[in-house]
Amino acid sequence: MSELDVLLMALRRFTSPAPCHLALATVVSVTGSFYRRPGARMLIAETGETVGNISGGCLEPDLIERAQAILASGKAQLVSYDLHDVATDTTWGPALGCEGETLIYIEPFHANQSHHPLDLLALTRATGEDAALAHVFQAEGEFAGRAGFRLLHTADTPEANGAPIEQAGWIRQLHFELRTCLSERRSRQMTYTTARGSLRAFVEFLPAPLQLTILGAGDDALPLAQLADRLGWHVTVADWRPALATPERFPTARQVLVVPTVNDLPLRAQDHVVVMTHHYPSDKAIVRRLAAVQPRYVGLLGPRRRTERMLAELADEGCRVAPEIVEAWHFPVGLDLGAETPVEVAVSIVAEILAVANRRNGQFLRQREAPIHTPLPVSSSLSP
Repeated sequence: MSELDVLLMALRRFTSPAPCHLALATVVSVTGSFYRRPGARMLIAETGETVGNISGGCLEPDLIERAQAILASGKAQLVSYDLHDVATDTTWGPALGCEGETLIYIEPFHANQSHHPLDLLALTRATGEDAALAHVFQAEGEFAGRAGFRLLHTADTPEANGAPIEQAGWIRQLHFELRTCLSERRSRQMTYTTARGSLRAFVEFLPAPLQLTILGAGDDALPLAQLADRLGWHVTVADWRPALATPERFPTARQVLVVPTVNDLPLRAQDHVVVMTHHYPSDKAIVRRLAAVQPRYVGLLGPRRRTERMLAELADEGCRVAPEIVEAWHFPVGLDLGAETPVEVAVSIVAEILAVANRRNGQFLRQREAPIHTPLPVSSSLSP
């Protein structure tokens, strides 16, 4: 279950039996190094209960205290934490030595109000599509009162598809930033300035949940399905053996399917597929199908020679898989962690899929010369 799903579930809990007042803390900007990136969120109830985190636990006590004051006043607040100086304090805050600065927007709301800071995020989860969400977190001058304004784009939003926008200049700029965010699949920052004021916005890319299809319902698929669910991925398990492909064995999977033939497998181009049937004829037929569908990620369990043999046999049978397709496949599946047990192998597989999805190579972080997280692009617009 993803962090966002956890927050939305908590929101439902806070509405029953008696709705309560809540504050949502959102990391909206980071300069330098910080534990969490923009988009990290934490719910804070009037009772002091929290869900989620936005630091390693060092800022949370101060944020809870600030949130109580914000709940009492009913006014949102933008809070800045400068974590560069290790020596200025010995308890929390600046003494963290993260060598960064973060801005956190804290806003109060009631759990059962019709529009709240999480409603658009809930909508993105319901659609299951990529989305981009703009959040104005600082507004001055003529834009005073705009802080907290949000605007959402999905692939179906008319403005996202080039529809004309007859609105204020800053709204048009937000639409442009949202389109860019969706096309680049990357969050960004925006500053909009006129002679009479300025505003800043965090434009967040919200990817659809990763779709993982596990072909094979043996015991070694169990930890893979469980671990993928912990990451918020949507898991489908398919097998031709009804005794193995059962919801009881895979309670966290979104779908558990008994599929009599390979042609019945629910494979799509946006899927991430792991083949682990341990049945050579089935895997060979699956490889033929995968070559036709070309999913976003393909990993095959077993030695490299096993898959190479399948490919050679398919070529002899007149079904040659193009080299560029094979080059994108991962066999044997997983990162080189020395994994042996089913749980270790599951960690290896999930780590590789995560690296591919994030366009990383899975190396040791100590070998990375660039920052772990690339700074978000910032666009600045000036208007008369």
